[in-house]
Amino acid sequence: MFARLCFVIALSSAGGVQAAPAARLAWLQGDALVALQRSGDGALPLASVPRTPLGSLWKLFVHGYLEARGVQEPAYRCEAAQRLPDDDYCCDPGVSIGRDEALARSCGPYFEPKRLALSADDWSRFWRDHGAPAWLQRLDAMQPATELAVPDLLHALRQVPAPSRLAARQALLPLATRDGPVLAALGSGPRFKTWSWRIDGERAGGAAGWLADGTPFWFGAAGTSRTALRAQAPWIARQWSAHGLAAPQDDADALAAQPCIDVRFFQRYPIQAVLRADGSAAPAGALIGRHLVVFRNGTQLPVDALPALQLRLERDGPAIDARLPLEDYVARVVDREGRATEVEAARALAIAARSYVLQNAPQAEACRQIADDSRTQRVSPNPPSEAARAAAAFTDGLVIRGAEVRYHLDQASPGVLSWQAAVAASRRGDGFETILRATWPGMSLAGAQAAADCEALPQAHAWLLQRQQRWRELLRREAGYQPLGPALRVCQLAMGTPHSDQRRLEIRVREWLSREGRVTLIHEYLHLAFRDHPRGQDEAYIEQLAQRLADS
Repeated sequence: MFARLCFVIALSSAGGVQAAPAARLAWLQGDALVALQRSGDGALPLASVPRTPLGSLWKLFVHGYLEARGVQEPAYRCEAAQRLPDDDYCCDPGVSIGRDEALARSCGPYFEPKRLALSADDWSRFWRDHGAPAWLQRLDAMQPATELAVPDLLHALRQVPAPSRLAARQALLPLATRDGPVLAALGSGPRFKTWSWRIDGERAGGAAGWLADGTPFWFGAAGTSRTALRAQAPWIARQWSAHGLAAPQDDADALAAQPCIDVRFFQRYPIQAVLRADGSAAPAGALIGRHLVVFRNGTQLPVDALPALQLRLERDGPAIDARLPLEDYVARVVDREGRATEVEAARALAIAARSYVLQNAPQAEACRQIADDSRTQRVSPNPPSEAARAAAAFTDGLVIRGAEVRYHLDQASPGVLSWQAAVAASRRGDGFETILRATWPGMSLAGAQAAADCEALPQAHAWLLQRQQRWRELLRREAGYQPLGPALRVCQLAMGTPHSDQRRLEIRVREWLSREGRVTLIHEYLHLAFRDHPRGQDEAYIEQLAQRLADS
């Protein structure tokens, strides 16, 4: 796996790390290293292999390990009486912090291996089994002073299991939105952990993480991580753009973790017929390839259908539905409601469209449901254009908080975004955030679902507590069972996979009305109910018991 990069790993103090007065950027393209150094406004290939201190990046790997192993560690509490110096990065005195927030805030004490009682043997075995480089297999390397070649860091980031990478990307989204100039240049697709260090007495800083397609990257320059990123973000963006990485699409794992949107197309335009390329009527089922949609009003629309489009032959006539990943849906809205070549306006529209569907589309079974309708928002039945995909990818996961989202083609009013006004602002040079703030001055940009947010599902919560009483006698016979009280929370999951959080006594699910959804809800409940017993980590036992309870 490392045949094309045969570099020696050195674990030592940071004193031997080469000084970094110029900005440097590196990522993996396949197994090949792309390593650049800033030269004026351009870039030159690095003449030697860059090295880096690990700095705060070690927390990424501990976070990934905890996620992959399903560990339910206790929250970290900032004690008022015995406050540690690093607690300033964590929480106020007397307050506790959870895993994802600790990663975003760079709370070192949270991830200390001693606090977490991590086993060096288990750590080594886990990373060895995942093909990680030798340095990462050493638990004692998880400290800021560890020095290593940048390619070895990049290969380690690549070997983080996909679910852990997705969890880290979600946790790190607040860092992408924290600094306006950085967000304007790079967008929210790159998710990174920052690092700062002193090299030969001078400040150096940077970041490392993943692009949306899983590409691992590293950046370093003079200054603190914040000043270096702010100064160099436009240059970084130019290098990624030159290499076709300006707005890479989500990889398969990220795509599967997105919430899904069920769309009924042409809600206000009854369909007369759907014809194949040879003019024959299309049968019910998946639409693949070129089709012609004939409406009752006499108009016709050619559609390049993907398998996601489904034709239903109903009593009132043909109907076309689709189940789309959120970001694909957003890109289709940008194509239908706007013009994706108006770059900053299209990015603003992508955020507005994502916010609208998550604010207004009701959850039904596994997906949110919304009509293709001018009274909600219109959706293109064709695959998104590259420009629309880029607008969605650049704003990946961003939504508007603190405002009800509405927009219109040409009628601007308080709280209503005008597409034409957005285009005019874009052509004046305004960025997407400025465009949005002109309509919603009090808004903020945030992730589609921050870890601390809980959109409560009160009926699911009541159902679960009522069923707990019904299951009481059966569960009491199971070793390790602990009934849960009113502190249990059941929350709507907007993105990612269903899960439970022992620290918050919280369950996050997409839906619970179908049998599959109830099994998932019960499954996560059982993880909490057996949280202090080995059975709580036994997936086979938990799933078998969940299936049994679902039918009781």
